[in-house]
Amino acid sequence: MLRGIIPAAWKRNTDVVVISNIYNPEYDDEQLAAENDIYRLIESPDLCGIILVTEAFINPTHRRQISQLMNYRSDIPQIAVGSYFEGFELEHCIPLNTADSDDIADLTEHLITVHGFTEIDLLTGFESYSVSHLRIDGYRSALEKHGIPFDEDRVIFGDFWMPSGEKLAKAYISGERPMPQAVICANDYMAYGILDVFAEQGISVPGDITVVGYEFVRERHMHTPVLTTFQRSREALGRIAAEMLLNKVSSGEFGVLVPPRGKVICGDSCTCGIRPADLNAELSAARTKAFYEFLHLYNQLEQRLTEAHSMRDFCGKFVGSEYLLRNISGAELCLYRNWHNGAADDSMMNCYTLYNESLNGQSRNISRLELSALTERSGAPAVYYCSPLFFGDRPMGFVVTRYEIPETYDHIFRSWMKSVSNALEILRMKNDIKYLMECCNISEYQDTVTGLLNRKGFSHELHILIRKAVKRQPVFCLLLQTAIDRDNLSLKNKTKEIAIQQEISAALQVVAPSFICARLEPNIYAVAGLYTDEDMELLLRERVTALVLNNEKYIDLFGMDSFCISAVCTEYSSSTELMNIAEKELMVQADILRDSHLNTHYRQLISARNRLYSGREAPFTVEAICRQYLISAGHFRKIYKETFGIAYHQDIIRMRMMKMIWLLISTDLDISVIAERCGYDDYGYCLRLFRQFTGHTPNKYRKL
Repeated sequence: MLRGIIPAAWKRNTDVVVISNIYNPEYDDEQLAAENDIYRLIESPDLCGIILVTEAFINPTHRRQISQLMNYRSDIPQIAVGSYFEGFELEHCIPLNTADSDDIADLTEHLITVHGFTEIDLLTGFESYSVSHLRIDGYRSALEKHGIPFDEDRVIFGDFWMPSGEKLAKAYISGERPMPQAVICANDYMAYGILDVFAEQGISVPGDITVVGYEFVRERHMHTPVLTTFQRSREALGRIAAEMLLNKVSSGEFGVLVPPRGKVICGDSCTCGIRPADLNAELSAARTKAFYEFLHLYNQLEQRLTEAHSMRDFCGKFVGSEYLLRNISGAELCLYRNWHNGAADDSMMNCYTLYNESLNGQSRNISRLELSALTERSGAPAVYYCSPLFFGDRPMGFVVTRYEIPETYDHIFRSWMKSVSNALEILRMKNDIKYLMECCNISEYQDTVTGLLNRKGFSHELHILIRKAVKRQPVFCLLLQTAIDRDNLSLKNKTKEIAIQQEISAALQVVAPSFICARLEPNIYAVAGLYTDEDMELLLRERVTALVLNNEKYIDLFGMDSFCISAVCTEYSSSTELMNIAEKELMVQADILRDSHLNTHYRQLISARNRLYSGREAPFTVEAICRQYLISAGHFRKIYKETFGIAYHQDIIRMRMMKMIWLLISTDLDISVIAERCGYDDYGYCLRLFRQFTGHTPNKYRKL
């Protein structure tokens, strides 16, 4: 399609700017979401019109995002080229496409008139896609034209991918479906799936059955026999789209569309046989692709880029690697002014010239949307590809590659872009003074995330404590394990988890300021000190429980049933022995917690308990919960106590007491204010409950 768009635009002395992401996953992927920042370039006032290639957007979320950006640009003409899919809501685009129904009719006509077939199956796409039904319409019209009855049982809905072809082939082989004379696949990938299974099972194509595809995906040489397929006239469609768009710009009228017709590309999966010229062209393209893959595999560009210490040095490392991007005429590295801080909304960019002997490494400042500044250096029309640079969830800018022939990059360009992004991140870290200072302050005994002691540091301090103990005074060790069985977190939630770990670590030092505190593993924390009496151990366990239950972010992400505590206290001859015993006890407690999750009513009731401990709203009454679960109050009270080992009304008191404990040790608030925050209007009643729960008055507890 680009080979049609580009020459048509150049003929009218117009530059072409191609705005595209790189990875384009089918489903939402948080690790790749930043690449879609590139589409904000649609907002550029330098654009005179937009051609949207709809079939390039396979993710419904991306379609909605693009629709919003396109609808914002009502000031310029727009054409949507290709099939229309769910998620697009384009208010100002006119649709343009080849006639899918006519193409499939021509392909069916070939099987009927050239090969004399009357028993023909059709494997089309998703039943919910309109394009799938258009292809059925073309198939049906060709059959009826020749007096062949249309049979719905001969139409099979697939998924436009190889597994549905494999499934159909196995159905033919097993006899689940009768073997027809020929099968038409509504795209080549489904046909490849059929051919691969037939080849494995010894089914002769075209001896036993003829298989044809649609769309002419250039991978025919990778399957046997070489597929007969149908080539849509995408180049002609691209040319027509560009001409109509520029007509609208110059005269105010798009003109009339006459959909271009495609053609059958013969292969060996029907008896027509492949044309030697077609096979040679495809093999030549495959050899070229393999050659560039070889160059990328053994080139040293990525290593050279990581050695750079400045942007000028970085740009200089590209010299001599032009061969990696075939047919390129030039490139610019465009970075957000504060790219190292992820300031994607910055309106200004620093652009660095690449692959230009006289200008290499020179920089200039342009507006983020000033696309004309990127095209002004070329004396003749060219095509410019804008591709996103990002690292993790942080957009850094984009790369602009220029071609002076109707050409585009291939999939190997992804590898080149990944090398550039990774090397820029390394350069950022090298020059980030804050990062360097943080690195210098981290010793071998410190945890890099929280600043607490790590396992090695904890063992070292514990060893010193044991040696200093007077008359072999017992040493206790308390372990806290969080996020039990909560490993499958998204990237966004992993970021939240790190913040929670830092909060818990800070709170741990508030709870146990005179003890040794450490983070042994990502979700295992330790507190150790000299044992004085049993009350001290119980007090510490109580306070650690309170700090977890009062971390709203933790409860939201993991739930209140996702942590456990173990504590051991006796005389040990070494820190290693003490830690081993404590960790074994922690494993026992974690197993007990997991077993509790197997209770019959656990899944039904845990959301209510999490809501109770989330702290954002007043506890629900038993009646309100019973209405939600459609059970009686008596039954609810019974199963709640059986599941959690505590009555619901006692759990409400426990939740409030834990909140009161946390506020007493972490704030200087007046006790009456704390009582009110914990849901008690009766101050005296609150004090009595607290004393029953802890054995101390609030004032005394605060001083412990």
